[in-house]
This record gives sequence, structure tokens and C-alpha cells, in this order.
Amino acid sequence: MKPSAAKLFLLLLVVAGAGALWYLKIQSPVPVTSTAPAGRKILYYQSSMHPWIKSDKPGKCPICGMDLVPVYEGDAKLMAGTNTVALNAGSVSAINVQAETVQRRVVRYTIHVIGRIQKNSATAVWFVFDIYERDLPWIRPGLKMTVTLPAVPDKNYSAEIKLRGTEPFADRALDDMSDSTKIRAEISNPPVEVPGFAGKAYFNNLHAESHIVATTPEVLTVPRSAVLSPGSGAMVYVEKSSGYYAATPVKLGRIGDEYAEVLDGLDDGDKVVINGNLLIDAEAQLTSGR
Repeated sequence: MKPSAAKLFLLLLVVAGAGALWYLKIQSPVPVTSTAPAGRKILYYQSSMHPWIKSDKPGKCPICGMDLVPVYEGDAKLMAGTNTVALNAGSVSAINVQAETVQRRVVRYTIHVIGRIQKNSATAVWFVFDIYERDLPWIRPGLKMTVTLPAVPDKNYSAEIKLRGTEPFADRALDDMSDSTKIRAEISNPPVEVPGFAGKAYFNNLHAESHIVATTPEVLTVPRSAVLSPGSGAMVYVEKSSGYYAATPVKLGRIGDEYAEVLDGLDDGDKVVINGNLLIDAEAQLTSGR
């Protein structure tokens, strides 16, 4: 073989060998280590957005497509013998945990009711509407409301539930089918007149409606967003300190638009998780094997 041909042959062998090594490298699976470079043990890989998604090797979350992140020993755990979940600072930030202080405040609740105008006369007129059993704790004598009618769109009427009127303010028997009862609110500026009709055309059974805004006195409250209902009753996660959250059963009273009355389980000044509590609860269930 001529010298030039020999050199060309050796060059081809080198190129072929390098190509074979590169092919073998990309085809050979990289073993998954169970220990981080710093010596911390990797327990599993988890989706930061959907922490119930776990794997024993790296990959992507099948829900959001994000890379699974390693969870090291001590990162997240249910503390032995307690109901407290411990999260490291990275996990707290990843699930955007937010907390709010339990305190005393007025609870407001809006009830949309539909009813009819009855006994419409120059001296008395009633707005009669149905109220469901679950809303009865909000209804009381003295409660005032604004009543509107499709037949009189340019006028609002003031009404009040009165303890002593010409008729009882509530029927004593609940309807078996709907679990509701009739409530009567006396309109203070009778009668209800429909425009365009001459004389005293005081129609009865006109459709009417109201957005009743009921309130409580100042009571101990918890944000509704903090309350979870796992099936065994209401519960919240109380922030004991940064990264430590205790599952706490609570007994609730009246539940308003944004806040709920606390009857038992929390104290004034407790901090409850209002964002990230679902993910903390999912982590607690997975860690405990429930």
C-alpha cells in the first residue's frame, strides 16, 4: 500500500471509531442516581405544579408538561406523630403558599330571592318570597331590602321583615319538596302601582325580586378559601411557622360570601393557608400513604 493510501485508510479508521463511540454514547441509557452530587438522597421526582404526580426517575409532568423536579430527603414530610406537613422554602415558593390571619369581623352574605307582591292596597303590601332552610340563619326581623319589579322597572321599593305585623313574617312549616318556607317583608311605601293604568290598578301577584344583603355582628371568622372539606368535616391548614402547616378541624357557623363564622377549632390571630392548601393536603395524603 502506498504511503498516501495508508494515511487515508488510518484517517478513515479514526473517523469511523469516533462515530461508533458517539453512537454508543447517545444510545446508552444514563443510569438514574438516587443520590444528589452533594450527597443528599433523592426520594423521588415530582411535578411542582401537580405534586401528586411522582416518579422514581426524571421526566415530564403528564398534566402540565413541566420537568419533574427531584425531592430530596427532608424536603417534604409529614412529621412523625403529628398532623403537620413540613415543606422546604423551595416547595413553599413553588406552590405559592399564602396565609391570612384569623380575626373578628362582620360576615356578609348575599341572597338572591324571587317572589310576588301580595295584598297590594293603599294601606299594606307584602313582598312574599321563598327562603331555603340553609339560609334561615340569615333571616331575622328587622332585615331590610330593596325590591324591584319587571312591571315597574323605573322604581325601587323598600321592604322590611317585621316581627309584629298584620301577618306572621314566616310560615312555620317547611315545604317537604323544596325545604323552603315563605317569608313576608312589608313594603314601606305602598301601594305598588303599574305605570300606564288609570285609577287604582294595584295588581296582586306581580313578580318581584331582591338581593338581600344579610350581616352578622362581629364574629371570629376564617376566609372561605382556607376551608377544605375532605369528607370528615371542615378543616384548614394552620401555619405554625414558615414551612410548617398543621391540619386543623374546624366547626363553622354561618358561611358568608367571603368569610365563614368560626365556632370552634381556631383562635384569634391564627394564620391559615388560603392559597396552596389543596397542594399541601395532597402532599400530606401522599406522604402518609392515604
